[in-house]
Amino acid sequence: MKRARRLAGAVLCACAAFAPSRVAKALDKQGSAHGGAVAGADSGFGISGSVLFGVAVYNPTYAARPDNTGRALLRFAPHFDIDLIGRRLSIPIDLNFFSDRERRGLGKLAPSEFDFIAGLTSSWPVSDLAAVEFGVRGETDRPVDRSGYTQTYGDARARLLYQLTPALPRLDALLHGGGPGGVLTLGWFFWNPSYAARPDNTGIALLRYGANVGCDAWQHRLSLSVDATFFTDRHRNAVVPSELDLTLGLGLKVLSQATLQLAFERDMPLDRGGRVQQFLIAAAVIDLGSYPRHDAAN
Repeated sequence: MKRARRLAGAVLCACAAFAPSRVAKALDKQGSAHGGAVAGADSGFGISGSVLFGVAVYNPTYAARPDNTGRALLRFAPHFDIDLIGRRLSIPIDLNFFSDRERRGLGKLAPSEFDFIAGLTSSWPVSDLAAVEFGVRGETDRPVDRSGYTQTYGDARARLLYQLTPALPRLDALLHGGGPGGVLTLGWFFWNPSYAARPDNTGIALLRYGANVGCDAWQHRLSLSVDATFFTDRHRNAVVPSELDLTLGLGLKVLSQATLQLAFERDMPLDRGGRVQQFLIAAAVIDLGSYPRHDAAN
């Protein structure tokens, strides 16, 4: 099931890049709240969001449903952050729809899978360069156009969000406004009846390790990123990875609220042979803004 859901997810569901630039960053479908920004409001109510429209321009193996049938063609993914006490207490919500390129005619445009993710997060700055995020989320992935296999879980995560640009002024000048940043993740599937530990849907995932690194440039309009996500199998070896999802991403901010992204993802087993899924996706991410407007609050 790491198929078409973590597919673009890995790179594309994260429409924000590095704080404060918010260019594209490679992360899995369940991205950091607020796009992984290091800084932000620590009080007050607010709503912000984005929406992603993507098409798999090359897809030999990425599936269109949780049971690994079909091949993903389109992805539509709205994301919302509802801040109850600023970033101290937030509700992130992700909706993901995928379509199947193997269906006939206009059926290629109709959803074949729907994924829903929601939870609670709390982010705390530890310096000008880093912040920590703690959170719990639940996810359910299910087919839309037929009955079949579904995947559901609840997980807890700790994330270190880092942005090194303030500490590297010479590099910022060299890149004409930009620098390195990323996210480190440790996750635990505390409830997991069905979320698999490998691309072929074998095993049950227990732990998630994640490392994202990227760099933006040209007044934060251009970004490059590499994202690696590992999963372990609670029934085989609880701490040694059973799967690696590797994503390479490129983002170009073309308007103040619009970014074009190109990402290649490859999901592969590590502890045995088996199914490998890979594809190339092109997407547009639209920033829906925030309420109340941040500039009005300042």
